[in-house]
Amino acid sequence: MPDSAFQFGVLETMRAGHGKIPLWAFHRARLQRSASPSPETLSAINDALEQVTSRTRDWPQGARVRLRYGVRLGGNMDAPVWDLRVEPLEHTSPWRNGVLLGLCRTRVTAAATHSPFAPSFDSLGASLGGSSEPTELHGCKLLVRDVYSQAATEWPARATNGGPLVEPVLMAPAGAVIEGSRSNLLLRIGTEWKTPRLDHFGVRGVMLRWLAGQVQISEDTLYPADLANADELAICNSVRGVIPAQLLAETPEEFHKDSTARRPVRAGRDTRMLQALISEKLW
Repeated sequence: MPDSAFQFGVLETMRAGHGKIPLWAFHRARLQRSASPSPETLSAINDALEQVTSRTRDWPQGARVRLRYGVRLGGNMDAPVWDLRVEPLEHTSPWRNGVLLGLCRTRVTAAATHSPFAPSFDSLGASLGGSSEPTELHGCKLLVRDVYSQAATEWPARATNGGPLVEPVLMAPAGAVIEGSRSNLLLRIGTEWKTPRLDHFGVRGVMLRWLAGQVQISEDTLYPADLANADELAICNSVRGVIPAQLLAETPEEFHKDSTARRPVRAGRDTRMLQALISEKLW
């Protein structure tokens, strides 16, 4: 069943391996915050994931697990459904050569990560007698990802055959950098790791949350110039971990005309330290 078969819903994409889903506690917390599934539903999901981890225990590279929770088209609004899709990770990761960051004209909106199970901003603001929403309603990963799909059309998926992947980067309407289309951003500036502020826009990623519990990562309002001037760039997500990144100077039009082969993006010292931390503590 395609995602388009849902009226609305949320998504958790996880990594399984060695008989566990290392970040499930963080995914579960975001699911509860985003959609408030019943205790019975959470218990059923837990049981299903135990079967998944047992089944994928010996898969050499681990598995990608996709959990959907939402309301089908024509379905009962009071009876959300959920399902799981499991697929093996590739023997050779398509992310092995790093990523190139391409700035998008498409702007991310607050609605793109607002809980679809909560009242709309206008009705909620009125009911609370104020103009702002509780922060827990932001930062959700939705099944309906039209903004991200639109951003992805601005750039090719890969620089060259076998080269780095291209990660579209979305900005807020006022021009602040927010996130990658499949990732959160990490900037090493001097001795500090920074990530864009996600209090109104963007997905609060599970890997980012885990990393922030291991090393100091501060949230700040960041702009394209910060990406250009950072000492190291990386992206992170819950399936691929931390991937080194490099900012593209070209516009999409210039990029399409450039046939120059691109070299792999190499991880800097501090990015390698984050990768080692994940390998040691997660997988």
